[in-house]
Amino acid sequence: MSERSYGVALVGAGVIAPVHAEALAALPNARLVAVCDVARDKADALAAKYGAEACYTLEDVLDRPDVDVVDVVVWSGKHAEIGVQAARAGKHVFVTKPIDVTLEAIDRLIEACDENGVKLGAVHQFRSYPSYRAAKQAVADGAMGKMVLGNAFVPWYRAQSYYDGDEWRGTWKWDGGGALMNQGVHYVDLLQWIMGGVRELFAYADISAHHERIEVEDVASVALRFRDGSIGTLQASTAVYKGMPARMDLHGEKGNILLVSDEVTHWDVEGLPQPEGVGQVEGSTGAADPRAALRRPAIDAHIDQIGAFLRAIETGGEPFIDGREARKAVELNLAIYRSAREKRAVSLPL
Repeated sequence: MSERSYGVALVGAGVIAPVHAEALAALPNARLVAVCDVARDKADALAAKYGAEACYTLEDVLDRPDVDVVDVVVWSGKHAEIGVQAARAGKHVFVTKPIDVTLEAIDRLIEACDENGVKLGAVHQFRSYPSYRAAKQAVADGAMGKMVLGNAFVPWYRAQSYYDGDEWRGTWKWDGGGALMNQGVHYVDLLQWIMGGVRELFAYADISAHHERIEVEDVASVALRFRDGSIGTLQASTAVYKGMPARMDLHGEKGNILLVSDEVTHWDVEGLPQPEGVGQVEGSTGAADPRAALRRPAIDAHIDQIGAFLRAIETGGEPFIDGREARKAVELNLAIYRSAREKRAVSLPL
């Protein structure tokens, strides 16, 4: 690890911010120097807990010479707007999921970081889980043979009060979508990453009777054709009674891998024993509980990905997930929404 220490400002003090703060506190070459939020009480509380200074405007953050990295954890539809300003101020940019909610905004962010010579990284923390890494490796190495099916199911629950609690939730402008773009985006990203990308899809999406005051979908079902010709299914909801654990099923000519709540529950791959450490994940984040992001595996995964981002700054290498890689899950979701809206198959790239 480099002896250099990087000053980090958290822009946003909402639900996911403490996970980033915990991860930064665990990294010897990171210093949380500022927490910025227009909600002053939230900024004050989080800053005090981690020995940082509270700020209330982005300008205050960008003017600070001790800030090397701006870590963006605000409303999804504001990620690129804030990231572009940070890049123009010469700050490296790290963004929570999704990187933004439109391709135009994401491309502006990528371009701004490229033009200003700063690094752009994003979080899709499940890619750091040993279970999904093992599954990805088994598929990528050909141990599963030709893939037959790749499925992901996210049958979660959110009460109407969840959406009413923040004005941005459940809106197209700021949330970018519903069960797929906000909650399900983790598994949208995992499925396309493990299976090697999507070629074509057909989708249905709807708002159930359960949610009365949202604009976006709370239930969606998608048929997928992956780039290698295999097929699959993606389903996501925030209207399933009491919520159920997320699940992923991977089937190839030489193996089956099943994952429930982020742990491998079935591993039968010809000639490849189940790797150690990819079984039960204590306190896994795949459950339906929205507070699950605060559990230890999610924090460890953020340590992994933020640490890789700081190494990329130090060495000139690439982040664990750069802007172009993070763009893929958003593009897939936007293709799904287009298919559901226009009632037709949609090909990728858009």
